[in-house]
Amino acid sequence: MEKKIFPYIIIHAYGMMYKGMDTIRIPYQWSLALYAQGIAVGSILIATLISAGRELRETPASLMRPPAPKKGKRVLLEYVPFIWKRLSFLWKSTIRNLFRYKKRFFMTVFGIGTCMGLLLTGFGIRDSVFDITGIQYSDLQKYQGQGIYQENINENEEKEINKFLSTNKQIKSFVPIYFKKTKVLGKEDKSLGQNVYIEVPKTGKNLSDFLIFRDRSSHKNYKLDNNGVIVTEKLAKELGIERGDKITLKEGNKSVRVQNICENYMAHYIYMTQELYKETYGKEPAYNGVLFNTTSSKDEKIEEVGEKLIDQEGIISVSYAKDMKRQMDDMIGSLNMVIVVLIISAGLLAFVVLYNLNIVNIEERKRELATLKVLGFYDREVSAYVYRENIILTFVGALAGIGFGVGLHQFVIQTLEVEMVMFGRSINKPSYLYSILLTIGFSVIVNLVMFFKLKKIDMVTSLKSHE
Repeated sequence: MEKKIFPYIIIHAYGMMYKGMDTIRIPYQWSLALYAQGIAVGSILIATLISAGRELRETPASLMRPPAPKKGKRVLLEYVPFIWKRLSFLWKSTIRNLFRYKKRFFMTVFGIGTCMGLLLTGFGIRDSVFDITGIQYSDLQKYQGQGIYQENINENEEKEINKFLSTNKQIKSFVPIYFKKTKVLGKEDKSLGQNVYIEVPKTGKNLSDFLIFRDRSSHKNYKLDNNGVIVTEKLAKELGIERGDKITLKEGNKSVRVQNICENYMAHYIYMTQELYKETYGKEPAYNGVLFNTTSSKDEKIEEVGEKLIDQEGIISVSYAKDMKRQMDDMIGSLNMVIVVLIISAGLLAFVVLYNLNIVNIEERKRELATLKVLGFYDREVSAYVYRENIILTFVGALAGIGFGVGLHQFVIQTLEVEMVMFGRSINKPSYLYSILLTIGFSVIVNLVMFFKLKKIDMVTSLKSHE
């Protein structure tokens, strides 16, 4: 049989996911397009009807007069003299104006919060998807390469392979492993099952050099022992099982107890010790592969060891973790376009919302702002009078958007997942910072545009009576 370097890890993790897939087709979903269009048009019509209905209930005389300024009210902060007395007059006016125009307050917070939420969702998707390759093939599956035995390998060939691995100075450590694809049945619905890989490493003190079993949230490490099996998190979720439950392996119809549930992102695995395997099946596991690490982390050195290993009788293929990681990064690299679309959409949303609300705000308060100019306020001071409100609303909206973004991120990530893959659940701290800075940046752009609007306010015309 001809030997070759065979990307076994790729088939190992994805063979079941993409079996039978030829070419990717992305048809245009007219039903979804019409559904989205209906929501957009319906939202605009509802807002228009509410606004028109309120205006039609007014008398012609009241419609011809400009709306009266809203009355100022005491705000909650005024009942805290320790803080209120230390604020300047302009800051007191700013805080009162925020609560004076409640509709604008909530609309701005909602618009900024949605912008922040979309940005955080975009960056969060990137974190959840891009980080899993590094975690899977560096933190959890730490071996650099894997050799696969021929199906009918004899005892002498296996001994020669172990001798080569033991004496080669380029190999730091290795562990024989038995793996087999099978189905596992949950505790409730026996008619359903999940495709899994049973993996039985030859137990030893150096097992942590190759496989790490830990909890995803607390990072508490688990030890593989004879009290039960360790199953991966996504498998436990699909089967609806918890620690202490029993699962049934379809091969031999054997039941085993779940000792722990470990973090994992690619494919489903069940790990057990060789003693537990022997107790369950009544025979020793027939090791059909070997995991190895080299003394060097350089790719060419790892491949050099792999080429020597594949020359051994009984080895049919060698695969490298780095190749799988590289291919995974290439596959999910297209998600960068999704991030860009979300950022552009969020930016447009923030700009449109803030621009329209600021236009309405200036028109409603034109007489007030013109009065400030008459009293001697310069253009920059009048702009700062309005900007202070926008800055506060931006920060309040950004804080509100964090909660919305985290919830939307969790929904999107769990919706995108397929049966054999679990994405990350956390958002990295820099993503929060980037989202907040971009949200503030969009707000600054709007404020700069508004400066010219405020500068054009005519003191004389604005103070004329409309009666």
